[in-house]
Amino acid sequence: MIEMEFSIWLASKTRWVHLTKAISLPVVPRVGEHIKFKSKELGDYYPWKVTQVTYRESGVIEVWTELLEDINGRGYSFEEEDDFDEYHNAYIEEGWQAPHGIKRNTKYRGGTSA
Repeated sequence: MIEMEFSIWLASKTRWVHLTKAISLPVVPRVGEHIKFKSKELGDYYPWKVTQVTYRESGVIEVWTELLEDINGRGYSFEEEDDFDEYHNAYIEEGWQAPHGIKRNTKYRGGTSA
């Protein structure tokens, strides 16, 4: 098994969060592939598309995914703030960390992405 640091992003129209977690898999996912993360609360319904794999000199492998449900590059995942909170809390319960906390979403600008 290979341990990697995964990064996922969740966003509402007003807030976003970068979540990270060390996960072991038998292989390193490739850019363009999808991965489903377990969640007791949410299940593993959503596939996350891998957008970047970085091999650090220290030996750490970082895997980034695209923003969840960023339909047509709109810059957010959820219409409702409560849905953002539900997903954020569910992933935190699964051991994901928010190293930078929840931030203001400056990419969503009333229907167009920046």
